[in-house]
Amino acid sequence: MNLRPEFLKQVIGKTIAGIVTREGVGAGPHFQLFVIFTDNTYLEFYGDIDWSTHLESGDVETVKQYASRFGGTAVVVT
Repeated sequence: MNLRPEFLKQVIGKTIAGIVTREGVGAGPHFQLFVIFTDNTYLEFYGDIDWSTHLESGDVETVKQYASRFGGTAVVVT
């Protein structure tokens, strides 16, 4: 995933207006997830996407520690 911290800082503080998902075959990526914000901007995730089936509890530090358990580098953007 190529999301640079300077880009991600643009998302911090935005309010989510809705989410659109797409799964299919044919043209384009197999999975897409769009997070739409109230200022009429959106962020698109695509490729092999999988996510939890429920919301988890945790603050930024909790999530960073969890993500770090899988190896690699966990980057926090605030």
